[in-house]
Amino acid sequence: MERRLESYLLTPGPVTVAQDVKQQMMVDRSANSRTMIEMIAWIRSYLLEICNGTARYECVPLQGSATYAVEAVFQSLVPRGAGVLVIENGAYGTRMANLAEALGMRVTRLPFGLSPLPTGADVDAALRADPSIDYVSLCHVETSTGAQNPIEEIAEVTRAHGKKLIIDAVASFGGLPIDVEALAAEAVILSPNKCLEAVPGMGIVIVRRDVLESAKGRSGSPCLDLHDQWDFLQKNGFFRWTPPTHVLAALAHSLRAHKAEGGVAPRNARYRGHWTRLVTAMRARGFTTLLPDAANAPIVTSFHVLDHPHFSFEALFAALERRGVIIFPGNFPAVGTFRIGVMGDLQTADIDYIIASIDAALAEMDVPVAAGASA
Repeated sequence: MERRLESYLLTPGPVTVAQDVKQQMMVDRSANSRTMIEMIAWIRSYLLEICNGTARYECVPLQGSATYAVEAVFQSLVPRGAGVLVIENGAYGTRMANLAEALGMRVTRLPFGLSPLPTGADVDAALRADPSIDYVSLCHVETSTGAQNPIEEIAEVTRAHGKKLIIDAVASFGGLPIDVEALAAEAVILSPNKCLEAVPGMGIVIVRRDVLESAKGRSGSPCLDLHDQWDFLQKNGFFRWTPPTHVLAALAHSLRAHKAEGGVAPRNARYRGHWTRLVTAMRARGFTTLLPDAANAPIVTSFHVLDHPHFSFEALFAALERRGVIIFPGNFPAVGTFRIGVMGDLQTADIDYIIASIDAALAEMDVPVAAGASA
């Protein structure tokens, strides 16, 4: 089976990045040049375009990882002492709750197990039980498991109660449809190094303009002040402090590729095709998924380890790594899982190579491949 790439990064992020995107980072650029100002403006404009945010929303990029952007939202947009309901059905819901608590918000955790998914009815009950809650916060896709939370349903209930909605769309933005106007979201947090197929180094927030305007002076952190960052960008076109210029160049190029592909819908279809092909093959080899298909986002899947005396995740990981295929351990050791993602610069032939590599790894461990499960 032909191997197209030197490595396949099948983690929940970062992801396999196209060579032409990486090539953009080979050029050194001035942080406040006309070229960079135009590049930043186009990035902000296109990200608003693909989530229907052009009319009432602003795009604010920040240096740092997506976690920096999550904290910036709480630092800048949410008053200290506000009541925040956090839907917690994975590691990233827990991260949001921990950040909000550290900043002095009154956090109500709405915990769930691995399944079923939270529903609008669950949120409705929590808001009725505590009317002092001001915000509802959740992850769109919990890459710790692969769960895709029903943001439209939860947004409808949040709006009906007159509460404000914050969405961590770090893993989903650009690959799953998100309409910020229809959701009436206060803020949506995203990252370049997931479905946008760029590299790490930035966190980005889509935030309603009037909310951003009212946030002046609220942030306790100068570096994570979304209002100041936005205000400076509006006046000058470049960042307050030196941005990751190489990362911005890679992101601009990856977004042009996203646009050329046709936007969110074709990218979603590509991911779903790869996800279906991979999950079908894994099941044919005896693996089972942690979540039912209806609850799983088509970008990353948690699989149970095989119940076979010769199988171990460590051996599987090492055998795949020798073949340039990098997978990821599970977030829940007690359940015995590992994760494989399909975001990034992948083609159908790459998925076939990955499946063949899994077969070779199983053969090395002397674990029989189920009958009829040929690559």
